[in-house]
Amino acid sequence: MSSSKLKTLALCALPLTALATAPAQATTTIYVGVAANFTATINALITTYKLLHSGTDIIPTSDSSANLQSQIINHTATYDLFLSADQTRPQQLATNYPALVIGSPFKYAVGELELWSKTVDISAGLPSTLTTDIVLADPNKAPYGTAAAQVLSSSPWSITWPANPYPPSGTPHVFTQPNISSTYSAINAGTYAYGFIAQSSICRLVSSVKTFNSGYHHTYPYNVAPTHNRIEQYAIEVVNTSRASAEDALLADFIDFLTVNTTGTNIVLSYCYSLT
Repeated sequence: MSSSKLKTLALCALPLTALATAPAQATTTIYVGVAANFTATINALITTYKLLHSGTDIIPTSDSSANLQSQIINHTATYDLFLSADQTRPQQLATNYPALVIGSPFKYAVGELELWSKTVDISAGLPSTLTTDIVLADPNKAPYGTAAAQVLSSSPWSITWPANPYPPSGTPHVFTQPNISSTYSAINAGTYAYGFIAQSSICRLVSSVKTFNSGYHHTYPYNVAPTHNRIEQYAIEVVNTSRASAEDALLADFIDFLTVNTTGTNIVLSYCYSLT
């Protein structure tokens, strides 16, 4: 082969070589501790956000609000944002551990408590006498469990709340799971005939109408007897000393996407939450 042809081939190969050796685009990443009830919603939010913002990643960890708060206090996990299922725990961080958080708690969703069964018709609500094992999230760790325990503390069930451990010793037919996701899974698997879950687990908003999955359900509004605390979900920014300016910008923009941007808030609404 002539030297001129070899030079031509070498020149043509240069752009391919450059592409092959060029470094990959850096990914900007933040970490979110999220209450278990919001798992499906945060995953949908992250999927859409990443489609709109290449080179970003948001990594969620789901657990009970109490466990996530404990991880932040004890420095056993690193988060940039804490999405709790209540206002109490973010406010406790802001009041009692101000060096661990930034700013004040802000509301991002309001949830509903749902009684749900795959097989038993409980559409009229919980039976006045419990003869079947039921399940709720641990009310000492999960706000949806707290709401369920408040319902069960009313007549005719009159199960003592607050109580730790819960339920009080000797209480028949009442069992707990560590968080609201495992509660849903236990009912879905048939371990329990029915129990209290987050409405968002079985509901989607379709053409402004709440549409529920198969099975039977009964909604327990916070302000209709038997009452419970309104499930207002708050978040707070968490101090992360390794966070650089790019991560700060991503965090601020994702919070805006979650709470202000209509693309994000419509996703929250689609999982049957309200915003105010």
